[in-house]
Order: sequence, then structure tokens, then C-alpha cells
Amino acid sequence: MPLLSHNQSWRFTTVNDNILSTYYILDLDRTLLDTEGAALLMRDAASWSNADLAAQLTQKINDSSLYGESFSIRDFIVEQVGEEGLVAIEAKYRELMLNKDVLNPGAQELIDYIHTLPDAVWGILTYGSQSGQTLKIEASGLGASLYLVTHETFKGDQITSWRDENGLYHLPEELGGYITKKIVFVDDKPFSFKGLAADCRGYWVKSLFDAGKESLPAHVTPIQSLLEVIALEKQLSIN
Repeated sequence: MPLLSHNQSWRFTTVNDNILSTYYILDLDRTLLDTEGAALLMRDAASWSNADLAAQLTQKINDSSLYGESFSIRDFIVEQVGEEGLVAIEAKYRELMLNKDVLNPGAQELIDYIHTLPDAVWGILTYGSQSGQTLKIEASGLGASLYLVTHETFKGDQITSWRDENGLYHLPEELGGYITKKIVFVDDKPFSFKGLAADCRGYWVKSLFDAGKESLPAHVTPIQSLLEVIALEKQLSIN
């Protein structure tokens, strides 16, 4: 499991301080995180004490994988066995996650690359329930990161709402409260980019679930791997 020792919170945090050059907004499920792999580990954790629940989780995971949807596995478990029943399962899940890297290929490399940039910060913008997404972030080794759990399907619209009349973006406190000139947004869902301002850069991580790809804005680049984000960003920095 990756460890994030780099603490970003010391950087520019007030209006009177310097303004960031770039803020990287990264999606969690199926972008940074191998969502299906993490869900199967939760299923395995449940199987130690509740075979019936594990079977239910297997079906839910298969259904969500088939349609490219996300569901809160934590909240589903609570619905079945309550918060008390979750305690042992969650403890086992965290134990299993210690020995398993559930980040997608290129995720750690992208994070490491952003850390080398002198004037950039990254954070996670993820759709779902607060408790469910927080568990995934913490257990996957991303707990030191800045993150915002949103209920907005069209994240592009949400990001654009942070733009002021001078073209600067004011990030919410959950993402550090930074002010930045440029946003780079990476997500696996084409519809997430709806409304993304033209002065942002977007990267769509292609998958089987490509509904809405025909409406991708021109400033969103389809990619196969997060490693491509690094290569393209490096190319832009040279030009």
C-alpha cells in the first residue's frame, strides 16, 4: 500500500499569499483507485464473519462493475448488519489493505510527479457518501490527501463555479482553500466534464463505460493510463 508522507497543507492558503500555478483535481473511483479491487477486499473481510453478507456483496460488486456504477459498500454493509456489525469487518478490511496496493497503474507516479512541481497541489474530488468515500480514501493509503466528497454529478459545473471574474479559482476549504490560476481535472466519466471552463485542462481516463464521450469538451483529452497525464503535462511544460 502506498504511503503519502508529503503534507501539502503548508502551501499557499490565504488570499494575501502567493497564487498557485496549477491545482490538480483527481477523481477517486476507477481513476486513482481500483474500485473493484478495493470492493473485493471488503467482501473478503466480510466473509470472515458473515458468508451470507459476502455473497450479497459479490452480487452488488458484479452489478456495479457491469454498469460502471459506484455504490457505497460501507453504507450497504451498515444497512445489513448495522454500525456495530461493521466494526469487525472494517478492522479486517484495513488489515487486508495494508498488504495490497489498490491504486490504479500510474496513480502513485502521477501523485509523485505533482509533488515535484514547485507551484502545484493536488486533491481528490469524489462522488458518493461521506462515510463510504472517506473509508476508501483512508484505507487505500490516501488519507493524507486533501479531498472533497461531492453529490454533484457534473463536476465540471462545480469546478467552474469556483472561478472568479478575474479567472482565478478559489478552492473550497476541503481542498485546502487555495487560489490557483489553472485547474487540471482527471476523471473516468465523460459526463463529469460537463460545464468545465475552457481555461481548464481535462483528462478523461477511457474505460468501457464511455456514455457521453461524444459530448466531451475540446479541452478534455482522452487517455488510456494516468501515466499519459504525466507525459502530456511534461510536454506542455516544455512548449
